[in-house]
Amino acid sequence: MIFRNSKIFISKKYTNFQGLGRFLSQKYDPTINLFGREYPTDEWTNINQSIQNKLQRNLLHQRYHPLNHLANKIKHFFYKTYINRNGNPLFTIFDNFNPVVSVEQNFDSLLTPKDHVSRSKKDCFYVNKDYLLRAHTTAHDNELIRSGLNCFLTFGDVYRRDEIDSKHYPVFHQCDGVRLFDKNELFKDERLEMDIFEKNVSNLIRTFEKQKIIL
Repeated sequence: MIFRNSKIFISKKYTNFQGLGRFLSQKYDPTINLFGREYPTDEWTNINQSIQNKLQRNLLHQRYHPLNHLANKIKHFFYKTYINRNGNPLFTIFDNFNPVVSVEQNFDSLLTPKDHVSRSKKDCFYVNKDYLLRAHTTAHDNELIRSGLNCFLTFGDVYRRDEIDSKHYPVFHQCDGVRLFDKNELFKDERLEMDIFEKNVSNLIRTFEKQKIIL
């Protein structure tokens, strides 16, 4: 259903007005329990029972499941290919983060504008106005970088309110890879150095275009 210029356009999905009424009047309990934690519901809550039932499937960790096999192949590649000077794997791997994240983690920490369409209730599964099911595994990157890590992979299930068809499903999986380089690593030969690093300390602050640099 789309509201446009005070007109209502109803998709085929809701041409049955009884079904449309149930959609508009859907109610939630005062709280919702996800992974053993109680969250208060509010006007932003839109996680239906079907999605809740999928939260515990944990396909990435099911032995012999194709996703488990693929994830293990990726992990093995990174463990074997990227080694530090001590012979240990360079990348730290995370594959068991809670998919319930804060709005800060999912959007604000990634500089997503407050009015960006990706924040819409039509696109995300909200627990309430402060929490949602992550729309991407990138939601964990900021906290991992702040913890001091500069090489890591994150695997996980992600959730978006897509219409189900041959190419879309509201639950799918992502793998994020992050590796940070400092100036000396990027430009070992000073003759090849590019002017891409901020030189004015007073400019090392967060704006709508860039993250704040912690010295």
